[in-house]
Amino acid sequence: LLVGLSAAAWSFLHSFFITHRWQRLQSRLWPHLEPYSRLIYVAFNTLTLGGLLVWWWALPERLLWAWPGPWAWVRWAGLALAGVFFWLGARAYDNQAFLGLRQVREHRRGLPHQDPEFTRRGVLALVRHPWYTGTLLFFVFCLPVTDVNLVWRGIFLIYTLMGTELEERKLLVELGRPYEKYKEEVGRFWPRF
Repeated sequence: LLVGLSAAAWSFLHSFFITHRWQRLQSRLWPHLEPYSRLIYVAFNTLTLGGLLVWWWALPERLLWAWPGPWAWVRWAGLALAGVFFWLGARAYDNQAFLGLRQVREHRRGLPHQDPEFTRRGVLALVRHPWYTGTLLFFVFCLPVTDVNLVWRGIFLIYTLMGTELEERKLLVELGRPYEKYKEEVGRFWPRF
């Protein structure tokens, strides 16, 4: 129960702190931190998730499924495919902006911040959310299944699906018709052939 609640709470905060509503509030309350907000968001999420994972891995677990025999090949193929999606996504995205480093650098140079342009290059011409595809595959294939990690994996799988939907709505508000057309032409998690 505590594992599930903590995973759900982390997922809620992860989404909440990236909403337009939170960003407007944050800009009003702490305008001097605005150039650092993405970097703070990434650091907060990384540190809190790391802390949760350390706690979860320290809990006593009961093995449910260990990917025996030929299933090990399925597991490694799934993890390899997840790695491919992560790698292709990293090549397509502006990772400096994703981490918040570009925003900090622009601020320090006195330059106005510009959001990365909407792009369909690389894997983004085939899949709208390659990192979410990699995430889904990773959560399915990452470890032998135990009673503890089955809970957080399940929560994070559901959260990834729900979070993708929320992000799509946010992108529609931000980008409008170009993103709507993109949704019609390119698959969310898997290529459309």
